[in-house]
Amino acid sequence: MPRPLTDLIDNFRRKPILVGALLVVATLLLYGQVTHDEFLAFDDAPYVTTNIHVNTGLRLDNVVWAFTAFHEANWHPLTWLSHMADCQLFGLNPGPPHLVNVALHAVNVLLLFWLLQRATGAVWRSVFVAALFAVHPLNVETVAWVAQRKSLLCTLFSLLTIAAYGGYIRRPDGKKYLIVVAAFALALMSKPMAVTLPLILLLLDYWPLQRYEDLPWRQKWVRLSVEKLPLFLMSAASSAITLLAQRSGGAVADSSALPLSVRMGNAIVSYVAYLGKTVWPANLAVFYPHPQNSLPWSDVIAAIVILVAITMAMLYFGRARYLAMGWFLFVITLIPVIGIVQVGRQAMADRYAYLPCIGLFIIVAWGLSDAVAVTAMPRVVPAVAALGLLLAFAAATTHYLQYWQNGVKLLTHAALVAGRPDPGLEEFLADDLASAGRIDEAYRHYGAACVLLPSYPTCHYNLAEILFTRHQLRDALEQYQLAASLTSSKDMALSSLINSGEILLELGDYQTAELRLASALQIDPTNRTALQLRQRLLNQKSSEHR
Repeated sequence: MPRPLTDLIDNFRRKPILVGALLVVATLLLYGQVTHDEFLAFDDAPYVTTNIHVNTGLRLDNVVWAFTAFHEANWHPLTWLSHMADCQLFGLNPGPPHLVNVALHAVNVLLLFWLLQRATGAVWRSVFVAALFAVHPLNVETVAWVAQRKSLLCTLFSLLTIAAYGGYIRRPDGKKYLIVVAAFALALMSKPMAVTLPLILLLLDYWPLQRYEDLPWRQKWVRLSVEKLPLFLMSAASSAITLLAQRSGGAVADSSALPLSVRMGNAIVSYVAYLGKTVWPANLAVFYPHPQNSLPWSDVIAAIVILVAITMAMLYFGRARYLAMGWFLFVITLIPVIGIVQVGRQAMADRYAYLPCIGLFIIVAWGLSDAVAVTAMPRVVPAVAALGLLLAFAAATTHYLQYWQNGVKLLTHAALVAGRPDPGLEEFLADDLASAGRIDEAYRHYGAACVLLPSYPTCHYNLAEILFTRHQLRDALEQYQLAASLTSSKDMALSSLINSGEILLELGDYQTAELRLASALQIDPTNRTALQLRQRLLNQKSSEHR
């Protein structure tokens, strides 16, 4: 390698601040185009644009709501506060919240580089991991989607927890441990996916911190696990709250609809799919339909063989500790979202891989370095290979970002990737068509969702809403009644009953209207609309009896 280039590389290695700045600038440039993207009806609406608690900003009652509500089948108050701050500062302009997401991703990239470099002393391997994390197309969903602020914040506070943990183990004391606890609490309040972080700290004890070396064999796991007992208790509490929130919001799939065997099969295949999309990020989409009962068992068996083989290989080469650490970081951090407890209708989601893929990137970076050391190849060869890989991923990211300009384009692309009709995709596309004012097209897609899955309450409710605005009252009433009878969501049931009551009142069926409004008031006795409609009903009945 020419001497000037060698000197330049060595100069950068001695000044990691310059490298960190370069990573941040590259990340901001790569994702800068998202500031022109629109809000999506798919999740951005309930998280921001139609959420009255969020889009009215940081008022005291909204802050209380953030800590007490199970809205969207989740408890993540810090995420709600972040969205409220956006609305307080920027209103409902979609550009700045997208830019905040990009800035958070850049901070996560910088933190990842700093943590790896401090823990291992390996500057260029740490740069490569952070650069892969910065530009990989699998992370587009997390960065370009405003509603995924929760994943960015969760990763930020997870990395800060690891940083605080590093400070604690250098000089252990109670105050430093409290900082670890506080950072972990913030991660959990951003997104409960952080529940696996105590296990990740145990992995970090193994590599790169190598704390096991200083302890007798019998005490290694016990002592280091007991040290993290408060964190494990926090994870257990967060898991219990999350399960309660998801069940109350009707987000957990019925076990009769998705038996455990189907969920386990999909989880196993999804692990391999995440691996595949990390290595070859083609056919990425915002939504991957769940296979339901159509997953071939041959696929499950093949996935099991692949996972077992990789696990055995990582353990066999035990002297390269980064292999086991990176692999189990990937496996463990995916457990809460792998679908054993099925939440939503997706088989998998790119956003779930945002933190787990770091483990795979560590394996690639350190593995490439070891391969170079064994073969004694010139340093320029792996450097060019790494740069080529980063540029290829950056190009793929730039291409994929084009689909995120608006929801219709994004979900049309997802439907093409799916290659088969799916009620969830039909509904999500219809939501964005309706948001764009294309009501007739939205109606057709809601109808298609109801045909594909007649027991899907949301599509019936949305059909009813369109029919109601068209003043097709009897058709709207039928759809509202179907939605109310099928849904497990109190909010949808309440709205369906209230609107049914209003339609029946207009149709002159006072007796049935009174029953619908009474049912609505059983759900929410203080609901102003239901109370007003009941009073209107009583007034009309009274005037007719005069």
